[in-house]
Amino acid sequence: MGPFRFSLFMLVFVFFHTHAQQTAEVQLHSFPSKILQQTRPLYVYTPWEYLERDLVSFDVVYVFDAQNRELFDVVQASLNYACPKKNFIVVGIASPAYDELDYYRTNDFYPKPINVPLEQYPVAKPHAENFWKYVTQEVMPWVEQHYRTTPDRYLVGHSLSASFVLDKAVHHPENFKGFIGLSPNLAYDNQRLANDLLLLSQQKTTTPKFIFLSQADEPDTWAKAWGEAYRKVKEHFSTNPLTANYTFFIQDFPQYTHQSTVPPAVWDSLQKLSLFINNNPYTLQANPEQVTFRVTVPNPDDEVYITGNQESLGLWNPGRVKFKKVAALERELTVKIQYPIEFKLTRGSWPTEGFTNQTTSQGENIIIHRPGTAVIPLKVLAWADQ
Repeated sequence: MGPFRFSLFMLVFVFFHTHAQQTAEVQLHSFPSKILQQTRPLYVYTPWEYLERDLVSFDVVYVFDAQNRELFDVVQASLNYACPKKNFIVVGIASPAYDELDYYRTNDFYPKPINVPLEQYPVAKPHAENFWKYVTQEVMPWVEQHYRTTPDRYLVGHSLSASFVLDKAVHHPENFKGFIGLSPNLAYDNQRLANDLLLLSQQKTTTPKFIFLSQADEPDTWAKAWGEAYRKVKEHFSTNPLTANYTFFIQDFPQYTHQSTVPPAVWDSLQKLSLFINNNPYTLQANPEQVTFRVTVPNPDDEVYITGNQESLGLWNPGRVKFKKVAALERELTVKIQYPIEFKLTRGSWPTEGFTNQTTSQGENIIIHRPGTAVIPLKVLAWADQ
């Protein structure tokens, strides 16, 4: 299909889609935490067409320090450009100041010291361990209860929250698939995080992990210890690469300051994350389930094929798994699948790809992660070659 014809098709498809279209939105939730004994603000970004694409599930990106809306907004906006054919839910976890409680963001992100006395530590009440419980035992379950999510989650932090993110990459890698730490402090507690990061070269993971660590001009302009810790980590990994399942980047942005590095570092990290996601598809759950796809087509003579991320869905062969005609405009297919499923519909070849009520105008794959769904209804709005 030539570029003009494809553009015309996209205009027609967008026309169909805009009648019920939802714009992207950010909701602010007042989140009461039993663990922290505080009520915290929580931002949740959902992509456009989230409500309309009511079967589709989304990866979740968790952004710390969301009390700085600029950081949260840069991440959620950049995702749409760095990963144009994949949409995400973005959750902003805020760490506001509570003057009356003498509690601040530093309390959230500093762990209890193990190498120096508490009186020599930068913060008198380090509560990172408790904050991690809040994230994993309260925020994440709430998000996954209220939103359609896949099992793939990613963490993003800047400055001290980046230190927190990288600490979890070492000590709790099972909870997330990717970790992005922008300008982290690696020197606290006598280079504790720097030393912990060196352990990554000895660790093995059975699932792919993405780690991105960057610095701006801090190693040369901030405290000597900051630069020493960072250079220690950088030099170590220059000669001690991680195992194959790790995708690990250390990037320098010396022309930027601690604050101004955020947009370019976010952009660079998300472009690399996009490639990582493309190269590392979803891990399928162990237990197969039987589902029935029911598709409404625009023309009585339409044949329908499914192509997707597993054997029963054709393993991305667009003309291998065919639907049965059950009525003039209805097609049906019953198969056993493993969630999450990622797929598209065609009429037997890629040039005949179908755009459905669950497809974006960018042609994103349909991704469903909802075990127990017996019937999956779809409606083809248009075919790419018609």
